[in-house]
Amino acid sequence: MKLLAACFLICLTGLTALGQKNSVPVLRTFSDSLIMYLDGQKDEFNGINKLGSQFSYGFVVEKDSAVFALVSKSDSISLILRPKKKSVFQVVRESKGDTVTFIFTIHKLVKPASFSNQYKKENEGKAIIEIPEVYELVNIIFALTEYGKTNAIYKNTEYYKAVSDHFTPYRQDAAVRTIDSLLTVSPEFYYQHLKMDSYAYVFSGKKITNGGVYDRVSSGEKNELDDYIPLLETFAERSGFRKFYKEKRKYYSELTKDYTDNIKIADMKSWLEKQFPSTKYDAVKVIFSPLVGWNQSANFFHDNGFAEAQAHVNFPFVDSEDKKQPAEVLKGRRIMIAFTEINHAYLNPEAEKYAKTISSAFKDLSKWTTAAKPSAGYNNAMVCFEEYMNYGLVTLYYSDIFDKKAFETLNVNIESNMTGSRGFQKFRDFNQELLRLYKNRKPNQTVADLYPAIIEWAAGE
Repeated sequence: MKLLAACFLICLTGLTALGQKNSVPVLRTFSDSLIMYLDGQKDEFNGINKLGSQFSYGFVVEKDSAVFALVSKSDSISLILRPKKKSVFQVVRESKGDTVTFIFTIHKLVKPASFSNQYKKENEGKAIIEIPEVYELVNIIFALTEYGKTNAIYKNTEYYKAVSDHFTPYRQDAAVRTIDSLLTVSPEFYYQHLKMDSYAYVFSGKKITNGGVYDRVSSGEKNELDDYIPLLETFAERSGFRKFYKEKRKYYSELTKDYTDNIKIADMKSWLEKQFPSTKYDAVKVIFSPLVGWNQSANFFHDNGFAEAQAHVNFPFVDSEDKKQPAEVLKGRRIMIAFTEINHAYLNPEAEKYAKTISSAFKDLSKWTTAAKPSAGYNNAMVCFEEYMNYGLVTLYYSDIFDKKAFETLNVNIESNMTGSRGFQKFRDFNQELLRLYKNRKPNQTVADLYPAIIEWAAGE
């Protein structure tokens, strides 16, 4: 169970009537830090003085209720939290002379995905490419936020212009302001989680409901979008989103057809399952929005004897500079986005088998990553190794599907980007060793069989 981190999130939705003030538990504190208990588990609640006037939070628990307590140096309160019931209390900040109202609840821990026999029948063996409706709604809201002014949103299309023209008048809507506040607090976390978790929902008339397959799609114990569904419904209704989405279906279909025809997800799946024979997926999904600029993420699910891998990616648009490239080089660049996400569903489970030796080989991350560069975000041995293998697999895949000239051009670009731009110091050496092992593998050996050798090589570096 994960308790609260250093700060809480601004909740801009209004409160319902709270009744008389004396019916709401009150805690007084001079301090910026409190002690918190959830069913006896102790944690710190820091940053009290940084909070606004209203905040909400939902704990994820395994039971139908939880005992919550908050303690200051001079005061304490205790509440019983229940699912779908908002428990309200107030903290008087005596050092600031004001009061913060909190709304807490609990969510019961459930499995992330439930694959019915009908779902299995409908999806077995498929490579599915989608621009889902609620997913696109969330991405449009992202585009209206301050975060949307960054390169996280891809703007070099007529589609972005149409989105901007249609939805800018609704930039001050409560849904946009709320999502904007979350992205301000923790942009990387909330961008990824809200986007991925939106895939759990579908429209039913004017309502947005859970589609009955996924509780949540991103990592974590709860669907981070769930609390904001009423705001999304209101935004969609006011802005005419569903009419806009319907009018753009031809454009969406053109993008998904391009993806199906040119990115070849089924080919990737076939190659990966040959190289990782102990890992099989019954279906692979690629989910994207034409508004996504650069953020990619992946997850995989197992339920009822069915396994599914998902890649959430940006579309590989082709600009004027891309068109100057040889056809095979352009193809390689376009397929990289999807491949580097789908392959995690295969390489990560294999890496877990060698967790102890990977931890030892990559224990000194200063040799493998570079401070102040993107590689620094891969801040433990396992995720660092997995990212090295991620792009190492790109090299191996390219070596199998492209001619020598195209492969060499693509591989130089991979190694340059990984070592220079991203700061993975030893990637070129790692990549060349992995390629050597692959080219000299014994008959019937797979990439999975090469893990001990490449980890042993890394340990000697």
